[in-house]
Amino acid sequence: MSKDERKQHLILKDPNIYKGLLVLAIPLMLNNLIKTLHDVIDMFFVSEIPGFSTEAINSISLTFPVFFTYLSLGIGLSAAGTALISQHVGSKQIDKAKKYASNLFIISIILGIILNVVAFFIAEPIMRLMGTDGFTLENSVKYLKIRAFELPFVFIFFAFTATRQSSGDTVTPVIYGVITVVLNIILSPLLITVFGFGVSGAAIATLIANVVIMPFMIHQLFNAKEGLTIDKKYLRIDQDISRIIIKYSVPASLGQSITAIGFIIMNTIIVSYGDPTIAAFSVGNRITSIILHPVMAIGGVLAAYLGQNIGNENPKRARLAFRKAMILSFGLMAIGAFGLIWVRSPLLSIFIKDDPVALKLGMEYMFYLLIGLPLMGIFQTFVGTFSGTGDTKFTFAFTITRLWFMRIPAILIFKYFTDLGSSGIWYAMLISNILIIIPGIYFYRRVDFKPKVEIDRKSKKLEKLNV
Repeated sequence: MSKDERKQHLILKDPNIYKGLLVLAIPLMLNNLIKTLHDVIDMFFVSEIPGFSTEAINSISLTFPVFFTYLSLGIGLSAAGTALISQHVGSKQIDKAKKYASNLFIISIILGIILNVVAFFIAEPIMRLMGTDGFTLENSVKYLKIRAFELPFVFIFFAFTATRQSSGDTVTPVIYGVITVVLNIILSPLLITVFGFGVSGAAIATLIANVVIMPFMIHQLFNAKEGLTIDKKYLRIDQDISRIIIKYSVPASLGQSITAIGFIIMNTIIVSYGDPTIAAFSVGNRITSIILHPVMAIGGVLAAYLGQNIGNENPKRARLAFRKAMILSFGLMAIGAFGLIWVRSPLLSIFIKDDPVALKLGMEYMFYLLIGLPLMGIFQTFVGTFSGTGDTKFTFAFTITRLWFMRIPAILIFKYFTDLGSSGIWYAMLISNILIIIPGIYFYRRVDFKPKVEIDRKSKKLEKLNV
């Protein structure tokens, strides 16, 4: 049995679904962990900038929702691509899977270039709109402009990841991800401190790392001996296929981008509370992401897992995989949150220096964030399910409901109608994470677990997996 056949057996046949989810998710977990370490290292070195420790941290953290707004379009494309390509792989329609992968690749390049130009020129107006000024404004604008040139390469990486994961290859994207992050970790302290680029050095390091791996990744995308590849003969826009990819990517992309815009608004509100609150929020999120990323990995793997089983016309196994992933995600989050809650003070102290107010706020924020973290496991499982089944309209509705109809209104109510101060932000986040379970159950009951691609049953019987 070849490696590809073993992976497909793991997804479609192996009775131990927990094992299948973990085997595929562990590489992504490791990759996400290393990415988190990189983010933490970036934050540590920019916090060492003399006289501007808190402002330097804020210069990077406040750009996240802005940059994520652009990335969300690529994430939506990747989610749609994973669902559609994996369903073709599961139904043994490998030639069609290659057509979809090729069109996804072309669309990703075009969109990445367009966003590169847009992101560069609107960086300053966006950051001014968020209420930043002085050191934070100047450096956040530089950071965003540099990272704008990263977008075409990141979008290609999204297409690469969707293509490889659709056939069960979660390892190869991780290898490139790890190489990128390791390069980043090496370059960041050099550029931030040694060469004196400051906050901009973190952006330059990220850009260089993404550019360096690209030739190798593209070569493998076309010439890999195992897993799904792109065929040069399909490297042109097919209007019908592109229309289907866009049809399913738009709801997911809109959901992510509208969520990101919501986070921009939320960050604008947080800015109004002052630098200590911003620092507490930023550092708390970075530390907590150490245990959140594993569950995000399970959600990502679940999308491909469901896609292949739906393409194989096995809805019973797809539903069972959802339930197993839910239990696994909730359990991992509960264990991680319980362990982290006791050491949050020394961890926060590494990054928040000489600011007792910010440290106190960080302690309070992380407490409420961590006790609600198991609920994030449930949230991510629902997102992975809606993406993997191709029901991206539910992804859209689900993600915007939590932020726009629950979290932001609650933050505004606490801000203007109570005297809770910044604590109102933490309470609003916990409440929204609890209440979102209700719409999640509602949308899940409307998932049909049927293929969203046309199944050629004749070719399904005759064609063997030969990717």
